[in-house]
Amino acid sequence: MSKKDYTEILQLCRIDGDTIPKDENIYLTIDNNVIGTAGNFISFVGLPKSSKSTFICGVIASAIARTQIYGFNVLTYPHLKKTRIALFDTEQSGYDFNNKAKLIKKLSNQKDIYKKLDVFSVLEYEAYDILSMVNTYLKNTPDCAVIIIDGILDCISNFNDERESKRLIKILRKWAKVHDILIIIVLHLGKKDNMAIGHIGSASSRYCQSELEIAKTKNNTYTCSGKMLRSSGFFTPIEIMYSENDKTFIQL
Repeated sequence: MSKKDYTEILQLCRIDGDTIPKDENIYLTIDNNVIGTAGNFISFVGLPKSSKSTFICGVIASAIARTQIYGFNVLTYPHLKKTRIALFDTEQSGYDFNNKAKLIKKLSNQKDIYKKLDVFSVLEYEAYDILSMVNTYLKNTPDCAVIIIDGILDCISNFNDERESKRLIKILRKWAKVHDILIIIVLHLGKKDNMAIGHIGSASSRYCQSELEIAKTKNNTYTCSGKMLRSSGFFTPIEIMYSENDKTFIQL
């Protein structure tokens, strides 16, 4: 690049610390704590079978109903034409997602959840193809506000490759900034150290805006707590359980 190119890039990268961010930059809060903003990504981490998907359903339902669900308040902005939320599921088939859809409909109290929601099951595709599909979706869907990738491990060939992991995180951060969206990723924790798995987990923890840990308790309830929060103080953990009477998960 020429000196002129770098001069232009510097101007694009300049930040005015005196400018107060607009409310439209905030996409996810928990008890009025800022968890996720436009131009950033956050991660949900937890052991297998810790009910990460249930909390993700709460996030999606909140975006659809525009109300607080399971403590999550997902904000979309109709006047900015940012009203859609998308889920790329790398682990479950369309048949398995049907149970998720039922929960989302129940939580949001909306019969037609697909007016604001796009869902893609991409479990049979390779990492490069999944990233290409997400990139294509974002280019073709300017009204997308939040995109969820469940789970991000399938978007990388080797999660223990440091260079590849950093490259994937850079892609996420670039998408978030260029498309003015919040990206939510789902990651597994290692059973031995309780840390996000592999180099991709380390890179995610280092660069994400918030890291929310999902865990199962001894009382067969499930909690969501702040493992790392850059933009706010820690919040009282969200706790849910399955109610036989209601035939669904309820917040305690």
